[in-house]
Amino acid sequence: KVLAAIRQKYRIPQRPYLFTIGTVQPRKNYSRLVLALKVLHERGYDVDLVIAGGKGWLDNPIYATIRESGLEHHVHMVGFVEDGDLPALYSAAELVAFPSLYEGFGFPVLEGMACGTPVLTSNVSSLPEVAGDAAIIVDPYEIEAIADGLMRILGDSGLQDELVMKGFEQAKRFTWEKAATHLKSIYADKP
Repeated sequence: KVLAAIRQKYRIPQRPYLFTIGTVQPRKNYSRLVLALKVLHERGYDVDLVIAGGKGWLDNPIYATIRESGLEHHVHMVGFVEDGDLPALYSAAELVAFPSLYEGFGFPVLEGMACGTPVLTSNVSSLPEVAGDAAIIVDPYEIEAIADGLMRILGDSGLQDELVMKGFEQAKRFTWEKAATHLKSIYADKP
């Protein structure tokens, strides 16, 4: 019931969807993600993409990619999402697709894992460390690699279950309390 209300609130059709979140800007790699979605459609996967995030900078090429891909009815730019709605959006997704080109940390990876949703992310920046072995990790510059990773997850329920289980464990490793304790220990070691 909650998931249906969230779909209605953000005008997300009743089709399976991939979820990603972050300000609409080049480093989030949305253009390549849209082109990977096009590859999925060409290979028979009827899945949508939901992008949650406010308007950013240099975003015109992203919107142009969506138009040129012919997937306007399958890519849903829902804008800024209230924090209270995020767990439902993550949980209703088939997977979290986060092939970002650069992240300081990568909270969406852990948020997806904590919601019990399989995750695909990048092999660059901080993301492999955040994801550990609990996600499919791909080259974010390669559209085919992104598409192949997405299809690996979508096509294998055993892999989905494994990623969900590992994801719960990985998300537990990162808490604010643990981060504060670690930071305190670093400062305690300084002369």
